Amino acid sequence: MWPSLPSKSSCVELFSFLQNNPEHNENTEETAISGIAARFRGDLASLDKRALFALIYAAAGLTAINFLKEPNTLEWLTRGTPFAEVGRSAVHSEHSNLANLAWWVFVSVFFYFAVPAVWVKFVQKRPLREIGLALNLEPGFLKLLAFCLAIMLPVTYLMSLTPGFAAKYPFLKVFDGSPYLSMTLLCWEIIYFAQFFGLEFFFRGFLVHSLKPTLGAYSILAMTVPYTMIHFQKPMPEAFAAIFAGLFLGWISYRNGTIWLGLVLHCSVAFSMDIFSLFNAGLILK
Repeated sequence: MWPSLPSKSSCVELFSFLQNNPEHNENTEETAISGIAARFRGDLASLDKRALFALIYAAAGLTAINFLKEPNTLEWLTRGTPFAEVGRSAVHSEHSNLANLAWWVFVSVFFYFAVPAVWVKFVQKRPLREIGLALNLEPGFLKLLAFCLAIMLPVTYLMSLTPGFAAKYPFLKVFDGSPYLSMTLLCWEIIYFAQFFGLEFFFRGFLVHSLKPTLGAYSILAMTVPYTMIHFQKPMPEAFAAIFAGLFLGWISYRNGTIWLGLVLHCSVAFSMDIFSLFNAGLILK
């Protein structure tokens, strides 16, 4: 048997009551809002503060890098200052795009390394060795490094022969016909190393070890998602390879508590890609 519906007169009486008692409505709304706010505070209090900051900062920091890395930003920041020429050279250079790349690396290192390092050191009061800068190394990992290099360097050479990689690397472009094998290339590779240090610290250090107490080994997976996404503008094989590289280098840092092994492997592959690409294009000795 279906339950009986309220009569028309009952509905009219309820509506009349609510209309004539606004304080009741306001109290009900305030109670509901207070309940929602209390649940929000309770959910927030249950979160691990280190993991919370790491994940929110990852979103904010990567967004900042994406929008601030363009040389037009440097030109705007330096406009009307004694450094205006630096900003203009980053956008309009007749020699090379080194100034452009230097600005990109500066922005990357600032958000990858400087901000999280300062937060961990002075706000969380933790030594940086706890988030990837330790010098620990489990037995057998140096042999693993040598094995990985023996595999990756020939693969890197083969990839450098493909049109996609040949067009992308090296990032350094010389416009005036000067030889690539010069101080400009050396300066670029040193700057490039700084970028990789910041990147490895952020992903394999800060993210993995900030999430490790809460997520355990899942911290490696959580880190690999944004790490892969920053490769979306790279050649497709490199973007897919970033998934496996993120997992592997993340595991190395997770096991050893250090980013240094991954940094050596990452830089070796990147530097060799630059040299192989220039060699294939006949620009090493030109």
